[in-house]
Amino acid sequence: MFNGALMSLFTLILVSFIATGCDSSETTKTAALSPELQQGKEIVEGRCFACHAQSINGAPIVGNKKMWKTRATQGKAVLVEHAINGIGLMPAKGGFTDLSDEEIGLAVGYMLSQIKE
Repeated sequence: MFNGALMSLFTLILVSFIATGCDSSETTKTAALSPELQQGKEIVEGRCFACHAQSINGAPIVGNKKMWKTRATQGKAVLVEHAINGIGLMPAKGGFTDLSDEEIGLAVGYMLSQIKE
């Protein structure tokens, strides 16, 4: 679905975010994640952060309670369905059609777990 140039752009954005936006205190906070949340985190960081770290096309930023508040009330099942099928400007599976529905569910579960109170 994405051509090489677009994938390169996403990779560049992700690398820029990681280089400027991560600190060791954040990393240690999530050291004790369950295996499912750890898998979801890896998917989010590897695929979803390009949009969900900077709110590209209105994507809710991971951990931003205000941006997730209304979405979270819909429940995980609805959010997983939206992520699988696409919603608004987000294409189905965020454009990563190689991800399984289960992997999408893990990613959504991780993002929901990161909503800060």
